[in-house]
Amino acid sequence: MRKAQAPGYENSVTASQRAAELRQQIRTADDQYYNRGHSDLSDATYDALFTELRALEAAHPELLTEDSPTQRVGAPLPKGGDFATAQHLEPMGSIESLMTEPDARDFVQRIHKLLELPPEAPLAFFCEPKLDGTSANLLYEHGVLVRGLSRGDGQTGEDLTRNLRTIRNLPLRLAGAGPFPERIEIRGEVILSKAAFARLQAREATSSDGTFRNARNTVAGTLKLLDPRAVQRRPLEFLAFAVGHVSGPGFASHGALRQQLAAWGFTLAEPAVLVEGLAGITAFHDDLEARREQLPYELDGIVAKVDAVALQQRLGRTARTPRWALAYKFAPRLGITRVLAIGAQVGRTGAVTPVAQLEPLELAGVTVQNASLHNWGLLRERDVRIGDTVEIQRAGDVIPEVVRVLVEHRPDAALPPEPPSVCPACRGPLQEEGKFLYCSNLDCRDQLVGRIVHLASRQCFDIEGLGPKQVEQLVQAGLLRSLEDVFALGEHREALLQLERWGARSVQNLLQRLAAARTPSLARFLHGLGIRHVGLSTSQDLARHFGSLERLAAADRDNLQAVDGVGPEVAAAVAEFFAAERNQKTLQALARLGVVPQQETAAAAGPLTGRVFVFTGSLGALSRDDAAAKVVLLGATTANGVSKKVTDVVAGADAGSKLAKAQQLGLRILDEAAFLALVGNP
Repeated sequence: MRKAQAPGYENSVTASQRAAELRQQIRTADDQYYNRGHSDLSDATYDALFTELRALEAAHPELLTEDSPTQRVGAPLPKGGDFATAQHLEPMGSIESLMTEPDARDFVQRIHKLLELPPEAPLAFFCEPKLDGTSANLLYEHGVLVRGLSRGDGQTGEDLTRNLRTIRNLPLRLAGAGPFPERIEIRGEVILSKAAFARLQAREATSSDGTFRNARNTVAGTLKLLDPRAVQRRPLEFLAFAVGHVSGPGFASHGALRQQLAAWGFTLAEPAVLVEGLAGITAFHDDLEARREQLPYELDGIVAKVDAVALQQRLGRTARTPRWALAYKFAPRLGITRVLAIGAQVGRTGAVTPVAQLEPLELAGVTVQNASLHNWGLLRERDVRIGDTVEIQRAGDVIPEVVRVLVEHRPDAALPPEPPSVCPACRGPLQEEGKFLYCSNLDCRDQLVGRIVHLASRQCFDIEGLGPKQVEQLVQAGLLRSLEDVFALGEHREALLQLERWGARSVQNLLQRLAAARTPSLARFLHGLGIRHVGLSTSQDLARHFGSLERLAAADRDNLQAVDGVGPEVAAAVAEFFAAERNQKTLQALARLGVVPQQETAAAAGPLTGRVFVFTGSLGALSRDDAAAKVVLLGATTANGVSKKVTDVVAGADAGSKLAKAQQLGLRILDEAAFLALVGNP
């Protein structure tokens, strides 16, 4: 193809004027196409303008700007390179999901009670569609897009900036004359409209299974493509719905925020409306559910938010969700099909669960071929048999499950399935625990990938570079056959270098991270082992109580139940874990490889006993997780949200709403220097 030639402009001033004119014409066309449903330009004219601008910028590199429409497509990411990660300035939390009107009623009543309002007092909510896409968090500095992250774990997301730039209705520069906030996070959903997805299905076969079957999964997969040019070919859209961190004045209401987002050039989810109380929320929900098939986007419910931001701040949030917002889901979609077989699958914790293999069924835009039966007790209660005709629902439009057997259609020869007597993956023995069966073999192939990914996760050993794809690859290559093999990877450097996508730098980085991960806190070590029923909180409780791995391993069930929050079930699981010969070998192997958890002292004897800490903003010297671990070792506890129970708020760089609320409540506020002086430098 012949390279486009730049037009002959008389001087750089004229070229600059033409570049500005072209950018504005293209932005206007994008706004018309995505936000107004029409365009004054034909596709051919649009392409000609785009080509001219690209040639002009090539001839005059000094005219190229970060927010130019030509920068929506960058060079492909380097082969073998993973997406970098970064922290959100404000965490991206989830919203409480409700399924019934009584649930919504309880939610609204709880808000009235927290705000000390009588039940009949008017309370305004802003209602919007709950979009079925992939969340993204965009950071703008002085009105210019500088970074786009995935939601990730809520604290940290993958840097998808180059791919997000390709979305034509996503502003690279905020519209209007400003002034703009120094820094602001704009949050929204990346989606494919129903029409765009249908066109994509008709045009593009993308896997051995045929065309894409699910718009949400297509969006998520598209954003992870290494070549932004491939991303641009898929008609993604970005719909804004919230802000995170804001430097400077905030917004008085959610309605005011929506108006400002629209003025800045963002597309918003519609329809949206300001309503009063439960009656308004319910009416909006029922109307949208009745019209969901006619709406241009896939959605699985509505979101209702207390409109006044001052009331949002008074309500605060729990550890997981804001108290001022709800997601009111639509009724699950149902379908009828036939059970072809009933098998078993093994999860990360060793749980062996029954799975129904079904005649393929189109349900909510997805071809369903398997459905969860949860556990063997429930399977017996529902009496699901091979050959049965069953009703399937996608709970929350996501996980298919069997909800009802149409017994009148049952074949005469249908027999109840028998649970397996050995693990279907490793053929090892199974343990029965109530309605559940468990495989206790830590080396079980079907558990191994999940266990190692869990061990490497941020809340455990925090080993970056050991995600599901990498672990699966290493297991298939025979480099990981057991949990402890993770820390023996240094013995296989040459074998690692032979693998696809593993270069010298990535191998060296992994080995350095493994070396740094060999002395985790006892709580992180316990959490990483994946002991059944023992999550992060229980791991912290056990670590504080026993102080060392040796004392914990020697504890009997009575001693374990003496730990606050540990009941008979958890005590039994912990005792059985440390008594198992295979697990003892794993612990001994980890010790030989230099993995030694740090001893911890009991919280009750610490100098910070009775104090409750909240962390906000970024700390330079250590992570917030490590900072929290330090105060816990000194006897304090931590919380996620600011309330009257909190005694200390540690405010790092870019501290946001938590700091403002702490100041309103008159709480003790520590900067990073004061905090380090309190707990000792890291």
